[in-house]
Amino acid sequence: MTDLVVEELTAGYGDARVLHGVSLTVGQGEICAILGPNGAGKTTLLRALSGMIRARGTVTLGGADLTGRSPDTLARQGIAHVPEGRGTFMPLTVEENLRLGAYVRRRGADVEADLDRIHTYFPVLKTRLKQAAGSLSGGEQQMLAIGRALMSRPRLLLLDEPSLGLAPLVTRELFRIVQAINAEERTTVVVVEQNAHLALGIAQQAHVLETGRIVLSGTAEEIRADEQVAQSYLGYRV
Repeated sequence: MTDLVVEELTAGYGDARVLHGVSLTVGQGEICAILGPNGAGKTTLLRALSGMIRARGTVTLGGADLTGRSPDTLARQGIAHVPEGRGTFMPLTVEENLRLGAYVRRRGADVEADLDRIHTYFPVLKTRLKQAAGSLSGGEQQMLAIGRALMSRPRLLLLDEPSLGLAPLVTRELFRIVQAINAEERTTVVVVEQNAHLALGIAQQAHVLETGRIVLSGTAEEIRADEQVAQSYLGYRV
């Protein structure tokens, strides 16, 4: 069942157009990887989907037309965006950051139960609840950013370069957790990631962006087997 549908999306900054008619679909509960070189428009795509920048085209989620909606409206419609650089509130404590993630929820929502749920995915955060977010390691800050996004109970989770600046061991653990979240909560995930090996390892489908256009689409296995992708992003020949 298709969940996210993007049709002829164009977006940019001022007079500079970055996306040129991007169209894609993501199935409900699937993980979709967005690959491509720096400057291809990957981050711009996520910003357009979360309403951070103006875009033209059509975006629907679960059949609801979300085209042109504001970021707060899209958050209430079930879109959570974890931006590149994590976007945590450094002076606030870990617990305060997590509780902020639930601000779009209706009054009376069981926030305490959701905090417990986040701690099952990220046990280290439970031991850091009263610490300032700025005192956490890079990996812990990324876990906090994802945990805060999950507090909104999103239908669609957008992850922008989650491995940026993290050690390989931490990155692998983070991707394992993202895969577990997807499997257990059936959250649809779109992940932009430079580490194509890891992204394709957890994704069901993938798209390659170049200069604001999708140049290749397929299952993760098909993309991994493509010679151009293998040479450009995976470091080997097929």
